[in-house]
Amino acid sequence: MEKEKIIQIYRDVLDGRRVRFPNHFFVGDQGKTYLAFITSYLVEEYLGIPIEEIPRKVTAETLWTHRLRSPAYVFGWNFIEVIDNAYPGKFQPWEFNQVSNNYWQGENGRKRAIEAVRFVIEEKCKIPHQEIPLKINHRFFKDHKLNGIFYSFGDSPYQVINTVYPGQFQPWELANVPSNYWKNPENIKQALDWFLFQKLGFSSYEDALMKLQKKDFFQYRLAGLLQCAFDHRLIKVKQWIREQHIKDYLKSERRMN
Repeated sequence: MEKEKIIQIYRDVLDGRRVRFPNHFFVGDQGKTYLAFITSYLVEEYLGIPIEEIPRKVTAETLWTHRLRSPAYVFGWNFIEVIDNAYPGKFQPWEFNQVSNNYWQGENGRKRAIEAVRFVIEEKCKIPHQEIPLKINHRFFKDHKLNGIFYSFGDSPYQVINTVYPGQFQPWELANVPSNYWKNPENIKQALDWFLFQKLGFSSYEDALMKLQKKDFFQYRLAGLLQCAFDHRLIKVKQWIREQHIKDYLKSERRMN
């Protein structure tokens, strides 16, 4: 059946000239094609919604109130799947304002979350890998309609990043570190050991004690650590390093004895 005839049948259903669609109208691949024709007609011509605005303006109610619930039921589809049938691969489910409450829940939801975040970072935004910690923040999730993911990970950008890229970034590499993060001595030690030995390449605490400069903290975006844990004073950092050096020395002495 030609596209024009299919759309005319749909007009007749919408206008009440037909009570319903013909029997077996939505069957198999041909039925999916008919539904695609009807869906795109409804959205673009009947409702006048620009294609790029579909995720923002089209909801389940939009389709169901225009007689597309029954065709969707034939294929077992939700409204997003009906849209995808008409515009294959054009939109991602999370781009729509209306996503099911359990979409991000459970093991399947977790897999979807990883795929969604990775897609937005790598394909949509093309964020260089090394810049990911600086770009992924609260605003990122809001701007890309990923609030559901954000909430399911306890509103923590780092938890999301560490799930998508496990072990590749540290919490202190993010643009914003939780305000109480530097109150934990273990967090301070982990960050400083990473900073001194992995990033600055010092061979020991003794080496760091002699060579560390305040500007190093700014170069590696650790001004927050310097400010919150050490009152922005390099002398206090070096006091901490000296204490670690003494602890290491005493441990080595005990092992030898």
